[in-house]
Amino acid sequence: MRLEQSDMERSKPLRLVIDTNLWISFVISNKLNMLDDFLKSSNAILLFSPELIDEITKTVFKPKLKSFFPSGAVDEMFKIIEPFSEMVKPTSKVTICRDPNDDFLLTLSKDGNADFLVTGDKDLLAIQQYKTTRIITFSELATTRKLT
Repeated sequence: MRLEQSDMERSKPLRLVIDTNLWISFVISNKLNMLDDFLKSSNAILLFSPELIDEITKTVFKPKLKSFFPSGAVDEMFKIIEPFSEMVKPTSKVTICRDPNDDFLLTLSKDGNADFLVTGDKDLLAIQQYKTTRIITFSELATTRKLT
């Protein structure tokens, strides 16, 4: 799927929801700088909800992952992305995903008017689009989305 926009659409910030699995991957693989570079060059806003922040925080402290996170890694991540972030307090209730634990991301996407939900989760990727939000992988976003 090609992701193209007119010049007028490119001037407004790209609104993104990034799934927890990608946040964890960015921190574990020390690729936060890659995300930071992408955000700076893409005129993007990252959408968060209290539920997404809670899920990221809980996931980091799971016993099997805890050893991968240096002290302060999550705080550093949030500090890096803060200038590109917007907190959304969803009011809708979406219940369409095969995995009901992922429905909150679709709710955030809907209520935050997200252009893209970026994930590696096959249950979410299978949906492809929800309302006006396209559901894609980060590599699809990074390689086909050239905003300047």
